[in-house]
Amino acid sequence: MRRIRLKILGGLVLAAGAAAFFIFIAASDCTTVTGNDEVAVDVSALRPGSARLFSYTDDAGKRLRFVLARGLDGKVRSVFDACRQCSAFHRGYRVAGGELICRVCGNHYPVDRMTEGQASCVPVSLPHKDDSGIVHIKTADLEAGHALF
Repeated sequence: MRRIRLKILGGLVLAAGAAAFFIFIAASDCTTVTGNDEVAVDVSALRPGSARLFSYTDDAGKRLRFVLARGLDGKVRSVFDACRQCSAFHRGYRVAGGELICRVCGNHYPVDRMTEGQASCVPVSLPHKDDSGIVHIKTADLEAGHALF
């Protein structure tokens, strides 16, 4: 009986460590941004077909991650680094080869269509304003996604 308890305890510790590792990996490649009423991000160097991950820390200390991408048409798109279905795992997306790739289900989203999603995995849109290469995002809009993280 004692061996079974130790195996269960060991499995729980291993699972907790793996979860912490994946949360660290998902957040470690983010550029931190700050702001009071809004954050302003210079995306003038963001090439068509590319994306970058960002994070904003709210007043409660929660890191709210988001993605800014420039489509091949030159338009900037923004989504949270989460979807409604897979957000429970807190792993977000990775960016590779002009695509967002869900770290949970593996779906690929070209930056031109990253707001469309597939099946139940749909990146959560984030409102923004593009002002000649500077993207403005209201901190209230970022904080509205608090439950995703």
